[in-house]
Amino acid sequence: MQPEDSTKLIELYRSRFPFVDASFFRAGSAPLLNRILTESRAGRFLFDVVLGKVSDLLLLQKRGLLGTMSSSELAAYPDKFRDKQSRWVDIYNNYYTIAYNSQRVRPSEVPVAWDGLLDPRWRDGKIALDPRSYDWYFGMLTAWGGQRGGDFMRKLNQQKPAFRDGNVLIANLLAAGEFPIGITYAHLIERLRTRGAPVDWVALKPMVAAPISIALAARPMNPNAANLFVDLVLSKEGSEILKSMGRVPTRSDVMPSAKRLDAKDLDLFPLHVSSDEMDPEDFRKSFGLR
Repeated sequence: MQPEDSTKLIELYRSRFPFVDASFFRAGSAPLLNRILTESRAGRFLFDVVLGKVSDLLLLQKRGLLGTMSSSELAAYPDKFRDKQSRWVDIYNNYYTIAYNSQRVRPSEVPVAWDGLLDPRWRDGKIALDPRSYDWYFGMLTAWGGQRGGDFMRKLNQQKPAFRDGNVLIANLLAAGEFPIGITYAHLIERLRTRGAPVDWVALKPMVAAPISIALAARPMNPNAANLFVDLVLSKEGSEILKSMGRVPTRSDVMPSAKRLDAKDLDLFPLHVSSDEMDPEDFRKSFGLR
């Protein structure tokens, strides 16, 4: 999360439980994961709750660093978005989609399936892609299987996509007309579309969902306070706050900002694969990146 978004949840928690001295540490995916693993190797278990990419939480689960959540709020989360053993639960998702500039792409040209990106008209820098879209890449390989997925990625590389850093940047460049097509997050495009930008996105099969999740430490120093925080984040009020941040909550009784982002109406494939099973180098080799 962005610092201002993390602060909203922490401040709500502090307002509810002022007797708890709540503090939080924010970092990117790799630094956060490395800090927890380094501390645990030294026999220090200093975190109570962790929020982050589910791939990182799955690695922590492998290492025995996650406990079991007993929150009554778990019942409001669909099975596809939570661990069967209640070790983690997805609190919101980023849906990968094909997005397009409606002034540069005629309705008859819109790719309505992933294979549509392989049309010769989209060659030579007409498709924008983030060079760190590892979760989309491995999600497609997992959903389709190695042979079909690998063949698709090879053909997509032959289209010579244009790489730009960050999905927010890609969405904005798409709206500005720099690219006709982009592989990016549906909620970013939907937000721009509702503001009048000439962009739209396609409900695909499958749509890889990159989850952000929450988990309880296996050995929390402050178990009661930790459980209170988990309850708050998983509550309907917590999900409404996530929604106000522009996220797409996974809680079943909180509707996303746009009806078309509703998980019940989409063929979502949440990527639940541990970080150590996703080698970024595989993605970079597939697209000739160094």
